[in-house]
Amino acid sequence: MDTVTAREQDFAALAGRLRGELTRHCYRMMGSAPDAEDCVQQALLLGWREYGSLQDLGAARPWLYAIATRVCLDALRARKRRMNLFGPSLDEFEPSAGPWVEPFPGGVPLGGPESAGSIRLAFVALLHDLTPKARAVLLLHDVVGLTASEVSTALDLTLAAARSALQRARQVLAAKPERRVEKPTDGRVVEAYVAAWNAGDVTALIGLLHRDIVMTMPPWQRTFHGRDAVGTFMTGVWPRYRAFHAVASQVNGQSAVALSARGETDEMRLHSLHVLGGSGDSIDEIILYAPPLGAELMNAWISAP
Repeated sequence: MDTVTAREQDFAALAGRLRGELTRHCYRMMGSAPDAEDCVQQALLLGWREYGSLQDLGAARPWLYAIATRVCLDALRARKRRMNLFGPSLDEFEPSAGPWVEPFPGGVPLGGPESAGSIRLAFVALLHDLTPKARAVLLLHDVVGLTASEVSTALDLTLAAARSALQRARQVLAAKPERRVEKPTDGRVVEAYVAAWNAGDVTALIGLLHRDIVMTMPPWQRTFHGRDAVGTFMTGVWPRYRAFHAVASQVNGQSAVALSARGETDEMRLHSLHVLGGSGDSIDEIILYAPPLGAELMNAWISAP
């Protein structure tokens, strides 16, 4: 076996081993699952081209993370330039005042370097209060597990600058007002929520809601407080459709339900994604994602394990 072939096989094994966590890292950086996938593909292509020049194969993991992070930073700069020149496109439309993130199919596998909380919507939203460079420093050190020296090399910073940026990023997050934290939802409650939609039973649906439930609809500035307000909204939605089909799923390591609806035609179309938070036998939080989110991502939610 010649050296080039051996190197190619080594890189293919490295990419296969790290692709999942790299995708989640790029998602945390970008706030968008499709953008994360684009960044990972570009990073792996660059890595494939440059792997032959890597001197220390033991440093392959931080080296590949450095490439992926730089690709994300370039993509974020390009996104900002487009926004400044042309305004937001449909997939970048942000009507709300603060940053928002799209959900991510699935969660974090057990036994890896990432904690389950590192993919939660509340945590990723907090990350997007940071500048892209500060976000990169924090993620590479606190989530990926690189040393301060490896972070400084990855982002072309001095060691002192990397440590200072990490400290400032932690201080910024610590100073943010407390946000709602999505709680694990009892599987039986999720099943009942799915069954209520599929049976067309709005009374049963409202009965699953906690009296102090909060429902948000990012990126829109719409928040419903309390069972009565959410129930009124749900009751208003129900008559617009002839039937619903709900499927339990998981996004950001949290319980979710993907909803399709049949309107005036017989075609069942993807309608919305409901990320659920609850305690006991009720649901106390719904984060509802609706169009203009794409059908491709909705299908990914439905198929997520």
